[in-house]
Amino acid sequence: MSSESQANRDPLAEVPDEVRQELQERLNGEPLLTVLRADLTLDGQFGESWVAVTPFRLIVLSPNGEGQEILFTELDDLKVEAYVGNAYLYAQVNGKRVPIARFTHSRRVDFECLAQAFQRYKTQGLPELRWEEPEPTIRRPGFLSGRRGRCPKCNQPLPPWTDVCPFCLQKTKVLKRMLTFVKPYWFAAVGGFILLVLIQLTDLVQPLLMRFTVDEALLKKNFHNLIVVVVAVLGLNFLGAVLSGGRSYLMAWLGERIVMDIRRRLYEHLHLLSLRFFDQEQTGRLVSRVANDTGQLQDFLTEGLQDILRDIFMLLFVGIVMFTMHWKLALATLLPVPILIWLANRFSQRVRRLWHMVWRRFARIHAILADTIPGARVVKAFGQERYEVRRFSDALESHFRATMRAARLWTVFFPSVGFTTSIGFLVVWGYGGYLVIKGDLSLGSMMAFIGYLWRFYAPIQNLTRLTHRLQRAATAAERVFEILDTQPEIQDAPDAIELDEVKGHIVFENVSFSYDGINKALKNISFEVQPGEMIGLVGPSGAGKSTLISLILRFYDPQEGRILLDGVDLRKIKLASLRKHIGVVLQETYLFNGTIAENIAYSKPDADLEEIIAAAKVANAHEFILKQPDAYDTYIGERGGRLAGGERQRLAIARAILKDPAVLIFDEATSNVDTETEAKIREAIDNLVRGRTTIAIAHRFSTLQNARRLIVLDKGELVEQGTPEELMEKDGVFARLCRMQAELSKVWAW
Repeated sequence: MSSESQANRDPLAEVPDEVRQELQERLNGEPLLTVLRADLTLDGQFGESWVAVTPFRLIVLSPNGEGQEILFTELDDLKVEAYVGNAYLYAQVNGKRVPIARFTHSRRVDFECLAQAFQRYKTQGLPELRWEEPEPTIRRPGFLSGRRGRCPKCNQPLPPWTDVCPFCLQKTKVLKRMLTFVKPYWFAAVGGFILLVLIQLTDLVQPLLMRFTVDEALLKKNFHNLIVVVVAVLGLNFLGAVLSGGRSYLMAWLGERIVMDIRRRLYEHLHLLSLRFFDQEQTGRLVSRVANDTGQLQDFLTEGLQDILRDIFMLLFVGIVMFTMHWKLALATLLPVPILIWLANRFSQRVRRLWHMVWRRFARIHAILADTIPGARVVKAFGQERYEVRRFSDALESHFRATMRAARLWTVFFPSVGFTTSIGFLVVWGYGGYLVIKGDLSLGSMMAFIGYLWRFYAPIQNLTRLTHRLQRAATAAERVFEILDTQPEIQDAPDAIELDEVKGHIVFENVSFSYDGINKALKNISFEVQPGEMIGLVGPSGAGKSTLISLILRFYDPQEGRILLDGVDLRKIKLASLRKHIGVVLQETYLFNGTIAENIAYSKPDADLEEIIAAAKVANAHEFILKQPDAYDTYIGERGGRLAGGERQRLAIARAILKDPAVLIFDEATSNVDTETEAKIREAIDNLVRGRTTIAIAHRFSTLQNARRLIVLDKGELVEQGTPEELMEKDGVFARLCRMQAELSKVWAW
């Protein structure tokens, strides 16, 4: 974080008033770098304590203002120790270990940064401690740098299911933003509203016809006038039906166009987001936002807004007519309105929270489906069908309970509204009947007035439901905008360049990387790969081999150091250009639900069948493909489920071959094949890698026999590199792994 942004942030922003006052007294003008919040007490109970950091000391305060002060000059060490579900900040003072604070892992990054700052202070002999704010893992609205989980505006805790602050959300701003989806189709929206007004006018004329019928036809026994009224009503109903049909089609077109645009934007933006975003999100929840939340927006933007405008129009028009007919009777109809407004405001306070709850429960159902359906083989293999059914039933039950909580609220609200409006009808019947008996109002006028009264109270009831409808739409909009507002962690720099030709010269310079900002997956990695050279990456599981590959593909950026391709920092190369020149076979082979030919051609969509077949032959896949029912046109099912593991792996290799890249990456490319197939693939790879820079990961070291060098990783560190012979002579990590593999081979042979 820049010094400017750090200076602009008030370190005391999150601190309670009594703790702030105590701190200010203890500081007595001393600069304050930051204040860290611990969310557990030292005995493990939920509670807050505060660790204030100055350039020269720590001040630890509990909520009641009690605490301790420790000078950095008295400290031998300061470190964080992690346990299950919580962590401690320990200080080493005069040879004695003292617990300073206890906290959940959600606060751990802040305290790790404090420990790192102290290590820099101690090892570098700095005159004072220097604080650097931790960067958030994903740059999203709602995340403060180093202050995860709190709104940057109001400092309220963010709900765990969203990064949009419900306290700061302004429905008017959300509404304006939702309207941007309608703007491209304003002509259809305006046309639909005009048709809606015409439909309402055909209905509003009918109470006047009712008055004419009673006063001029029935009471005067005029058959001609009765026929005129019947024909007029028939004509109005026919016109209303035609207009209604036309509007329904227009609104259907508008709704589908809007939801198509929203889903396209969401899907496009999801593909721009970095892998870290998908590491932290459940697939089912994302599917729920694309499929269901967009549908809620569609309903509100096409029908909801126009219904609101219609109801306002009806209120104004009917109100004018009623006051024109009899202003005293019209005033009587307004008696229930204040009660209706109070009811709407009273119930709206609880609606939003309930709809958030319903949405979260529904997203959980999607998440379970997205997990279990693709994993049906695993579920059946372990006999967990009953468990998964029970888990899904629990999610359904949870959604049902949340929905019924919302239903209970509305079953109280809507009858209350109905009863309140019935009071208005009783007033009109009583007072209107009195006026008719007195002769101050005709019977026809009273009947017309009652007809308009229905049309006056109906919009009021609809508008009291506006909160219900708007809250549902606002909740859905929050979830949609949350994704659209998430900034990609990995994106092109403004001055990023295209690489027209790549030689394949790769350099790692002091590269360090951490997934969580705490534990480093790679530590100070430096090595060089010459153009056309094949190197092997070896090491035990979790050593950082796949992480290193992910950095070359720029799925993530290193926190420290840099990676160069042909002398250019990867961050200065356009992503599309970088990945165009790299072919990869990942450890987890992913195939799409399509034909064999479509999956091979995924790396080069314009490839013809001859190119596809040639790539399949090099990958030793052509023979088994021809044995399939429809050869290259055979559908392989979701994730290639109809193929064996080795067959899927060979298709992935063919897909990489077809791309004809300058740099090849094999991440356990032969991990899922038998020995005979491995030999064939190894022969194909040997032919393929000539003249290309190749980085290969393999647990079977026989696959790396043609590698010019081996790079050995262990616990994120580069511990050895050299030829296999050189590494065996060193008798280090590689030699130990080889001996273990040899022992396993003896067991298999036995």
